[in-house]
Amino acid sequence: MEEYTFDAFISYSHRDLSWGTWLQKKIETFRIPKDMRGERPKGQGLRVFRDQTDLAGTELQDSLRQNLDTSRYLIVLCSPASAASSWVNEEVKYFVSLGRVSNIIPFIVGGEPLSEDPALECFPPALKSLEDHVLLGANIQEIGKDKAFLKTVSILLGVRFGRLVDREKQRRIRTALITAAVTAVIASTGGALLWRNAVISRKNRELNYDIYGAAIVSISQKDVIEPEDVAFLRASAEEGNAAAIPFLIDCYKNGWGTEKDFEQEFYWSKTGADLGNTDCMMALANCYDRGEGTEQDYQQSFAWYTKAAEAGNSIGMFHTAVCYEKGEGVEQDLSKAFEYYKKSAEAGYDLGMYNLAMCYLMGTGTEPDQYKAFEWTQKLADTGNTFGMYNLGLMYQRGFGTEENPELAYYWYRKAADAGDADGAYMSGWCLENGYGVKNPAEEWYRKGAEGGNENAAEALKRLGGE
Repeated sequence: MEEYTFDAFISYSHRDLSWGTWLQKKIETFRIPKDMRGERPKGQGLRVFRDQTDLAGTELQDSLRQNLDTSRYLIVLCSPASAASSWVNEEVKYFVSLGRVSNIIPFIVGGEPLSEDPALECFPPALKSLEDHVLLGANIQEIGKDKAFLKTVSILLGVRFGRLVDREKQRRIRTALITAAVTAVIASTGGALLWRNAVISRKNRELNYDIYGAAIVSISQKDVIEPEDVAFLRASAEEGNAAAIPFLIDCYKNGWGTEKDFEQEFYWSKTGADLGNTDCMMALANCYDRGEGTEQDYQQSFAWYTKAAEAGNSIGMFHTAVCYEKGEGVEQDLSKAFEYYKKSAEAGYDLGMYNLAMCYLMGTGTEPDQYKAFEWTQKLADTGNTFGMYNLGLMYQRGFGTEENPELAYYWYRKAADAGDADGAYMSGWCLENGYGVKNPAEEWYRKGAEGGNENAAEALKRLGGE
């Protein structure tokens, strides 16, 4: 079997960033059933590369070509935005050139494929040109995002879609039975736990606020949460200490110091949300969005994101905007999406700043304004966000919303690179190699060598144009 570094490469327009991150997380955290693992080593999940390059260029970078070379499948997030993206189109063209057309998976999140209306078209030109080929893919508008995800996974694993859906149903039933069994065990030891909780509750009442707050902070900073920490948090929450509830929710959600329990996650999220805690409102909205501990309900998810937003939560503002942009739980309204992205950005949330800049750049919910896009990208970069720094370098290089400035382009590419961004590192190298915005450090030494009479140095200086 041919070896690949990645099972899939996700290509998408950065207007669909939230869909790209959602799909990557869903695929990478999917637990592959034992009988569907094939030759895959035990414990190894599906491996995904998500293109995080921003603002389409004219040619694919070598690093992206390499990642496409080593990806078995290409998942194309299809929407009107990706249909207009030259970057997505170039990635599809390159993957086709590798002779792996049958390994392209269209994942439709909006618009229509092969539409007569250009505004609704969701396939980039390179994908439209493959209309004679039968491409297996998924459309969330037809089967919903969860089934579309499972259909994509079935293609990646080479198993029947129906078989995977049946296994997922069995898993949910089994989880419900395990939860019931755990509840029974807890009930059988309830006397001891009630006694312990009573002691903890009494201690909580004896603590002043500062000491209690220090105890919560101490637990939140632990690398490993112990069962007694969970007991402390639960007893504190039951005493009405709202500050303990978000940490308790995380314990049940992630299985820290206790068994994972989505029903308890939902219960405490609802309890804290009703008490007005915005972190709990966000947790509750996420439960409804993912169907964890309750039935999936996008309208309820949107309602709680909005309540958190109205209470001043910047992440709630961002998710409210995403709901309006996608029409998830509420009628699609791009002007409302823009409004909430702006609120989130002004409240200092980095993804809010990023999406607001993209709204101005693409004219989503507002008039296109490259200068505003540049302004918010600058603000995002100033927070230390690598997306912001890299994008700002691109804007200076290409003159988006500002005059072209090679020196500042290199400066921001280098800042992104120093912060660990791979694309920033690549562009910093490109600038150095081509003398764009920075003097080639080799030139100084070649000049010194030439002045000292070294003919090779003189030739090298000529090659660099430094005579």
